[in-house]
Amino acid sequence: MAAEPDLLSARLALGWLIGGEWRFHPARFLITAVAIAVGVALGFAVHLVNGSALASFDGAVRGVNGAAELSVRATSPLGIDERFYPRVTRAAGVTDASPVVRLDARIGKAGLTLLGIDVIRAGAVTPSLVGLPPRGPDAGSDAVFDEASLFLSRAALVHMRIAVGARVDVAANGRTVSLRIAGTLPAADADAAIGVMDIAAAQWRFGRLGRIDRIDLALADRQTAEASLAKLLPADAILSTAEARGAQGSALSRAYRVNLDMLALVALLTGGFLVYSAQSLSVARRQRAFALLRTLGMPRGGVVAAVVVEGLAIGIVGAVAGLGMGYGLAWAALHWFGGDLGAGYFNGGTARVVFQPVAAVRFFGLGLLAAVLGSAILRVPLRAPSPLRR
Repeated sequence: MAAEPDLLSARLALGWLIGGEWRFHPARFLITAVAIAVGVALGFAVHLVNGSALASFDGAVRGVNGAAELSVRATSPLGIDERFYPRVTRAAGVTDASPVVRLDARIGKAGLTLLGIDVIRAGAVTPSLVGLPPRGPDAGSDAVFDEASLFLSRAALVHMRIAVGARVDVAANGRTVSLRIAGTLPAADADAAIGVMDIAAAQWRFGRLGRIDRIDLALADRQTAEASLAKLLPADAILSTAEARGAQGSALSRAYRVNLDMLALVALLTGGFLVYSAQSLSVARRQRAFALLRTLGMPRGGVVAAVVVEGLAIGIVGAVAGLGMGYGLAWAALHWFGGDLGAGYFNGGTARVVFQPVAAVRFFGLGLLAAVLGSAILRVPLRAPSPLRR
């Protein structure tokens, strides 16, 4: 009795079975592949948008904070009384302190974070926030102290399409002030849209006299400084670090990220169900073909393999298309709505899509798994027909 051929010997029959079905019913397989692609695209896009937004937000926080070790930050938009500043400078564990006024400003239609700093103090605490005037025989070194001078980060200059030396109208806190762009902030984060001017000019021209928004600190001993400052803090101020701000941004966006992830999961499960439905119809229609192949000697696993290979092909096509669609959706979302999809969680930076290979492999695998499971759980007829009896 001849031995039953193995799965590899039946590859021609498998190719005929799969190829014929795809040629005669391409729309059914295309729809199932699109369903898988939509699920993968939504999940991958949400992951890319979130990762890119958090990376941009962290960069913006570092740029605006100037890499300060610790900051005393106002909890109210009105800021804190500037008379609190001398007490902070005398606290144990603090070696230097730099007062900062922070305003949400606009130049035309473009938004940026406007900081008023004490240049001398900032040079010792947060040197990345000190502006650099252009070099040349006519360039003066006193521009950083000029009340009409504004220094912009490179991201702000590029986004607003303006150059050093131009005069711009800056709107903040209900007031509009004409300032001259006196230089750049070369040490600022590449994605942070920020502007820096003299703190006294910022307080005077934008109606913040006697108020500051934070105090950046250089420390000799962090634990000692935190303990001593905790006793001095008024009710409208807290201690803050860049790490804490980044964690706060992640926590604020967690709800919408979970909701979108669940939407992507539902879409992926729907895609798996569509694969199951399409493959069920395909199996029911090809029962005679399966019976003929079993009669001709195809092994028992060959029929199941044919259906699973079809699901695998659908999963590969859908998952690859989904990754491309997901990247495009992430780019469009960041470009048109921002990293928080308009929710207002991430301000002060321009998010760019950051491709994540590990996430791509993970979502490719999920799409493949949904398609293969949708095919593998089918009840496929495995028995060959009995010979006719006379």
